[in-house]
Amino acid sequence: MGLVGLNAKGRLVVWVRCGLVMLISFVAVVAMHAQQPGGPPVGSVTGHVIAQDTQKPVRFAQVTLQSVAAAAGGDEPRGGGGGGVASTRTDEEGNFTAANVAPGDYYVTAMAAGYISERALLQAGVAAGTSAAALVAQIPVVRVTADSASPVIVTVVRGAAVGGLVQWEDGSPAGGLTVRAVAAGASTNGNGAVAQTPLPAGLQGFVGGSVNVATTDDRGAFRIVGLTAGDYVVQVTIPPAQQLGGGAGNVPRFSSPIVVYSPGVFRKSEAKAVTVNGGEERNDVRMVVDLRSLRRVSGQVVSSDPSLKVASGMVRLVDTNREVQRMTSLGQDGGFDLRYVPPGSYTLTVSGASTQSSGRRGRDSEGAGVSFQVASQAVTVPDTDVTDVAVTATPVQGSQ
Repeated sequence: MGLVGLNAKGRLVVWVRCGLVMLISFVAVVAMHAQQPGGPPVGSVTGHVIAQDTQKPVRFAQVTLQSVAAAAGGDEPRGGGGGGVASTRTDEEGNFTAANVAPGDYYVTAMAAGYISERALLQAGVAAGTSAAALVAQIPVVRVTADSASPVIVTVVRGAAVGGLVQWEDGSPAGGLTVRAVAAGASTNGNGAVAQTPLPAGLQGFVGGSVNVATTDDRGAFRIVGLTAGDYVVQVTIPPAQQLGGGAGNVPRFSSPIVVYSPGVFRKSEAKAVTVNGGEERNDVRMVVDLRSLRRVSGQVVSSDPSLKVASGMVRLVDTNREVQRMTSLGQDGGFDLRYVPPGSYTLTVSGASTQSSGRRGRDSEGAGVSFQVASQAVTVPDTDVTDVAVTATPVQGSQ
């Protein structure tokens, strides 16, 4: 049996033999009866979040309740909160209360800096071949009933960390850049977007995500935390340079982000992976971003009909393995300029081309312009700039 008493703050204290302390606030007792007269029946959830590595309470952790039905893609409970999801935070003693919760079964998860999100644990389990039943069994579940407080204890697991420095080729720090830890076996596209590991049936609507992201500081330093054990590639994203605004008639020229992988290559297949074990700290990643090694691809899109002039459209350059992508908009003269292109073999595609300039589209109904068919051709980028690419676009029949 446990011992029951009041602490100095007036909270009910329940001491259990396993050494965990459950503190249930008197506010929770009031909250579970706080439903409006004639409203739907509601209950509450009270609990405690504990760190697995220290067995200490986790202060101000984010706690999420998601209905089991909603996580499986079914109908969520109706009533307090709605949507099948509720969120709250722990206090300075690791306790939390979620009031006005509709009756039903809920998954209860917690997130805190340095600890692994439940979704990341699930995805790691999927990758390791763990059965769906075993994955579901690892998530704490609480049953909420009307006019009662349902207790639960949530344990969070300390994750591994990967850190290091990112520098430009001249030795200066590359600050303010987004850094991600991408699983070495994950698929990415030319813009660095990562394909998410699908969860098994019964959990496909499970909320929450993996936060394997950091930003380099003024020294170029970064530290990514909360990682499951495994092999990772460090990915740095340099945002595209494009102007928005700046005077009447100004039209932005779109471009793509530059994606770099450790130790400083531009294709994930060429990257060097970092291996971390459970809870391990790795602070030895060094990346040098050499933009001077990249090339420029520029040229002109012209119409097969000499009486027409291509004045707008998008140009996309994608390499053979779809690991690198560069994109920009056409100028009013049909010219394009793609920067920061690694040497290699590419397909250049022109789409959405028109005789109407981007600045005029949608402004009036007159002179809608002539559209052009999608045009593609192969482009090889050696270790020098390619400045004479010529693309011929054919007008769409009936658009004139």
